[in-house]
Amino acid sequence: MDHPRASVFSAPASLRRLSASATASRMRESLSEMSASTRFQRIQRKFSIANFTERGLLTAQGSSMANDIGRVRELMFKRKLPVRSFTAIGQKREVLEDRLVEEEEEEEDASSLSVDKTENKEEVERVASAFFDNLLEPRKLQGEYIIAEADSILMFAPFSNRKQGISGHLFVTNFKISFVTADKSSYPDGDNNRSAQRNKLIDNTDIPLTNVDAIYQVATGARRKKLVPGSAVTTPTKHLEIHCKDFQTHVFGFKFTSKEQNRQVTNAVMVYSFPAKDDLLFAYEFGHKSQQEGEAPQPEFYERDHWERELERLQCQSMWRVADVNIGYSVSTSLPEYFVTPIKLLNTDLEKAAAQFTDNRIPTWSYTYVNGASLVRMSQIMQESAFKWCEEKILSAVRQSSGNDKELLILDLSRMCPSLLDVRTSVERLKSIIMTDSAKDFYSSDSRWFNNLENSQWLQQVSSCLNTANHVVNQLMRESQTVVLKEESGCDFTALISSLVQLQLDPEFRTISGFQSLLQREWVVMGHPFQRRLHLVWSQNVAETEQAPIFLLFLDCVWQLLQQFPSSFAFTETYLTSLWDSVHLGLFDTFLFNSCWHRKKFLIEGPNRTFISLPSAWDWTFHLSDEQILLFNNPLYTLRTSFDLDKVVHSARNTLRLSGEELRESRYSMLLGSPPPSTDMFALQETVLKPEVTASLIKLWAQCFLRWIVPAQIVGGGNPSQYMQQCILAEEVICLQHKLQQVSQLVQQQASERNPEQRDGNNSGHLQVRLRAPRPQSGLVFGATGYQSTSKQLSSLYITSSFPFSPGVSQHTQHTLICGPLSRYLKETEIDHDYNQDTDD
Repeated sequence: MDHPRASVFSAPASLRRLSASATASRMRESLSEMSASTRFQRIQRKFSIANFTERGLLTAQGSSMANDIGRVRELMFKRKLPVRSFTAIGQKREVLEDRLVEEEEEEEDASSLSVDKTENKEEVERVASAFFDNLLEPRKLQGEYIIAEADSILMFAPFSNRKQGISGHLFVTNFKISFVTADKSSYPDGDNNRSAQRNKLIDNTDIPLTNVDAIYQVATGARRKKLVPGSAVTTPTKHLEIHCKDFQTHVFGFKFTSKEQNRQVTNAVMVYSFPAKDDLLFAYEFGHKSQQEGEAPQPEFYERDHWERELERLQCQSMWRVADVNIGYSVSTSLPEYFVTPIKLLNTDLEKAAAQFTDNRIPTWSYTYVNGASLVRMSQIMQESAFKWCEEKILSAVRQSSGNDKELLILDLSRMCPSLLDVRTSVERLKSIIMTDSAKDFYSSDSRWFNNLENSQWLQQVSSCLNTANHVVNQLMRESQTVVLKEESGCDFTALISSLVQLQLDPEFRTISGFQSLLQREWVVMGHPFQRRLHLVWSQNVAETEQAPIFLLFLDCVWQLLQQFPSSFAFTETYLTSLWDSVHLGLFDTFLFNSCWHRKKFLIEGPNRTFISLPSAWDWTFHLSDEQILLFNNPLYTLRTSFDLDKVVHSARNTLRLSGEELRESRYSMLLGSPPPSTDMFALQETVLKPEVTASLIKLWAQCFLRWIVPAQIVGGGNPSQYMQQCILAEEVICLQHKLQQVSQLVQQQASERNPEQRDGNNSGHLQVRLRAPRPQSGLVFGATGYQSTSKQLSSLYITSSFPFSPGVSQHTQHTLICGPLSRYLKETEIDHDYNQDTDD
């Protein structure tokens, strides 16, 4: 039977007792003998599924839930239903319904049944006690366990001035902070008893501990203060604000929580969000429990042959070689075991020169353009070094490997790019204007938005990096001049500028696999210190000046390129945002360490060399569904690279021109003038991308920075709406082109059948024509190949400018929207046509 969604009504602070239904009178007598009042209070407190009002008073669910509990208890009394059949209200509902049907049928002959009241009373007490004590728990991964928990926690709805939200349980595990509620109506899919999943690893109400950026406490009668890592919390918490590195803010209320749980949960959040050592990260436990199998999606550049294949692809293996001088990290713990150096430098030369550079990071190769000009990155030579000749000798070998006699262009990025402190300060200022859960604060800041955004200097830094990359591209391409990127550490802005330059020069790196290969080589393997820059491990020995999201700055620069050249990249902005989110999950060996040496030390531990297995971030199927991965594909890139649309448009234009040429010349020549020049619809752009860096064209990456700001979301529009329409257009183009090919084949077949001489020689061809080839797959989520199989969860989401990262809409916020869910939106845009039937028409 279908139970209607429970209604919500106001209740006093001491929650109203749930009344049993009239059909549960016999059960009510049994429960009165087993301290029913106490058990009622416990279930009300543990399974509070209510909204709370302006006064902070809980409101319990009404008669529907009471009827459910009453019938459950009566059923337990009559049928001795096993505890394993249900764990909470709403779970295993089909089992309960079957039992209730049997009960109704047998009630007609109840007089013939004889029940031993003593045995039933003991059974009811045992089963009911186990049922009430079985609390809701979060989903746990291998190696994950609960550290602390608290019930009657209030999770405030964003921008509700802390007057709306839901009540539930707050858990702190060694992996995440998880809020779980029994209020099914607060979930997008009311038939499920779980929150909507953000991905396979976490739900929308989960916060990975490595994603916590700052914690603020509001005590009773006290002002809001920031909690310092390493300190203990002694005062009771009224509100706990958790600011995340993905720019989301979570606020929890502890008004109805006991003092002991209040203290335990608050301190657990503080301790486990800022681990002092990397072996205290959850990845350590997960790596021991989980065994990852399978090959890497693309070369990881941990082996020699990966570098050699890249040199062969760029046809520069005669001038550069793969050096193995750092085997065992004997020369530098900041560099990988294999890297590329000029072919004229011997290993002995590298060993002598390494000590003269910061962190022993000698100059290393990054890229060679088709004209022979190369891109090299290096750290600064030590100021106290007396061996300046080492730098001169290495740079001389670099010049000889360039294939020309031109002098090297050495760019000091410390003068051309912002410093780590500048980036950190800029991000903090940006957070101050976008990270809020108060509508009042948001609208107050909104009136000064452009001024505050300019003062943050974030867009200026993005423009500066793009401008520097443009300068390097011009020198490599036009001047055929080898460029050496130089900075103090050699692992921050050298990686950023080098990656941007290669993106602009080489179309291979604009595919998803090529882009990931670029990041793996220039960022991961070449030793960008992700753990220090992103503050994954808190240590008093690490200065705050070393914390700066350089990788986020790079992703923002890539997003700017994507906006200016939307058909040149195989991936979308959703891919870039998902990439930024995966950095903070704290599970992937890709973004967890400071260098290859650090990674190897973590994964192979102890005298017995125990191996720890962690997944790669490039294996997207590990934490994302197939539908979510489809959102990475760019329909404009698909149209541009997979189909010759220019030929189709040119053919159609010629046909129209021939048919209307006489009409144009005779009657409309004075009005229409001469025919317009032939222009291609998707004319191939230059292989090299040259973005504009003026202030008017540099925009804020809204999907990444503003996706959690509800007042800033465009309901029913924004980039996701454009993306969806592009996918639909691409799907229709694929369908029409496939039909044209079939029509062409049919015409050829009919022509050959009319020609007796060709008929006998083309029998095999006729058979191939009759066997229609399947239509090409688009790989787009909103196309016929994707949407037809999408899940109920995806179909129930609402289109906003934050799609697909905005959480599903609950009944508490649905009234604020003016559009239907995604499924209705798709129907209104004519996507309900079944393209899969086209091959059979």
